[in-house]
Amino acid sequence: MTRLALLHPSGLLATELRESLERRNDLWQALALFSDVEDDVGSLTEVRGEATLVSPLDGSSLDNIDIAIFGGNIEQTRALLPGRPDATTALVLSPDATAEDGVPVVAGVNLEAVQGDGGVLLSPHPGTVLLAHLLHPLQTFAPKQLVANLLQPVSTHGRQGLDEVFEQTRSLLTFSSESPREVFTAQMSFNVLPVPPQPQIGDHLRTVTGIDIPMSIQVLQMAVFHSYAVSLYVQLGEDPGVEALRSALEAHPFIDPSPDPELLGPIDAAARDEVLLGHIDPVAGQPGAYQLWAVMDNLTCGGAINALGILEALQPSGSAN
Repeated sequence: MTRLALLHPSGLLATELRESLERRNDLWQALALFSDVEDDVGSLTEVRGEATLVSPLDGSSLDNIDIAIFGGNIEQTRALLPGRPDATTALVLSPDATAEDGVPVVAGVNLEAVQGDGGVLLSPHPGTVLLAHLLHPLQTFAPKQLVANLLQPVSTHGRQGLDEVFEQTRSLLTFSSESPREVFTAQMSFNVLPVPPQPQIGDHLRTVTGIDIPMSIQVLQMAVFHSYAVSLYVQLGEDPGVEALRSALEAHPFIDPSPDPELLGPIDAAARDEVLLGHIDPVAGQPGAYQLWAVMDNLTCGGAINALGILEALQPSGSAN
């Protein structure tokens, strides 16, 4: 059985993963919690129903740990990765990790890339996870081009982002002049804002799927708490027709059809473990071109569930149920 350590365990994604691990006792024998953030050290939580403290991180914390899961941002993680033992595999949850930081892995797409040799594996940006689940089933139709508009929830910015949008909304509704703008530096509530380019999404998408085609990926920050949405244009070399395209997508283990695709929104994906697929429309006058709409919870399917898939692939043969 595997000995795990979770570093910086207080973030939204790290918390979601810890709760998910409670339901997957077959994946681990022991789970230790560490942090070098003063406010986190000594905080009380539970592991397998027992009171557990977050311990201070020091040079020997990861001794005898098989897999260290890094839940902080990439700056925190980069500072800590060199100090882990050679035999300890790292699983990085930072969405801002780049190709230089490790090997990106999306469960159901490229788990064959998982190697438990003390290397660094990335559970990549939720946008990469969402697009990989949609692009991977289309390989047989020879995709030629992808244009994606990713709508990003405020939970991507952690509890501080959620709190700020809540306070902004309350200020606007009560006509208060005090409206916090530390995370977003502008009014986010009731608004949509452009996000600076995030090239790691496309870089990791090419690595994960093995599909190297022209990609244009725009991220837009929206004022919803949880779940990504994507409006996707894809040009295929072969025109399969809507029904064949839908069948290929729905055959993917991480995609479920929406029962009401015309009313599908991010809220419908909250706490779901799958990508919810909405409408698929052919583009008039462009054979093989389609518009797709889909939504995915960034903390579950785009985060904790993906990390669990990687952890399962890291299990010694025969050790997981």
